[in-house]
Amino acid sequence: MPKTQSRSSLGVIGTIAELVLVAAIAATIVPILWMVALSFQPLKNIIGADINLGFSLSNYTDLLAPGNPLLAQLGNSLMIVVGTVLLCLVFGSLAGYALSQLVIPRMVLLPLLALTAFIPLIPPMVLVPGLYATMSSFGLIGGTLGLVILNTVFQLPFAALLMKVYFDGLPPALREAALIDGASEATAFRSVMLPLVKPGLASVATFTGIMAWNEFLFGLTMTSGGVTAPLTVGIASLVQPFEVAWGQMAAAGTLAAIPIIIITIIANRYIVAGLTAGAVKG
Repeated sequence: MPKTQSRSSLGVIGTIAELVLVAAIAATIVPILWMVALSFQPLKNIIGADINLGFSLSNYTDLLAPGNPLLAQLGNSLMIVVGTVLLCLVFGSLAGYALSQLVIPRMVLLPLLALTAFIPLIPPMVLVPGLYATMSSFGLIGGTLGLVILNTVFQLPFAALLMKVYFDGLPPALREAALIDGASEATAFRSVMLPLVKPGLASVATFTGIMAWNEFLFGLTMTSGGVTAPLTVGIASLVQPFEVAWGQMAAAGTLAAIPIIIITIIANRYIVAGLTAGAVKG
């Protein structure tokens, strides 16, 4: 009887957990589906008192019209993401390898780790005045290069620490064997160690890409808007004092979600491979 009651209790708990999980998934997916549905509705259907569902591409045609800055903003966001991801992959993998495999003096390592942990804790708004003055002195205000640098500065500590974790999971004998065979440290890193941490590279690329794509504060303060701004600032500009372009906002949000979904799908198999690596012994 006690075993039966225990199994019954576990069944109830499992059912409750499944219901909570379904509710959480629905709470995540339903707003996205509603946004996509609104993007195909004319404004009169959205703001009307009655529920009228139709189909119209007017929101997309208005956003993609030649005089609309959305295409330029979309291109800016893509360049920011590509630049940030590439820099974080290069310098993050180098820093992660150094932290994991090389002997670093404690007087250098401890301040470095403390600084790495402290940077993400600083509210970006506090740094905006100083960063704006610094970027202005180098002529980086109003362009994508400055935003790439800023995003890299804030995402690089996480990328380095995550890559360190992946390099820590590799057997030290691999690097030692490469060095014994006459390979230099750079060759051992590039030809032996780096190919084995592809799941880590995919994880870093996915995380930094999403964060750079969704970044808003620096895009708002470091650009003059219009064709110089990223997509997040362009979507926010659709909220005007006397009008809110709901349909265009939904269409822009749908367009903004597509690249992130594609990146996640492409990188998913590498991330899963990293999570399951070593789970099954040959």
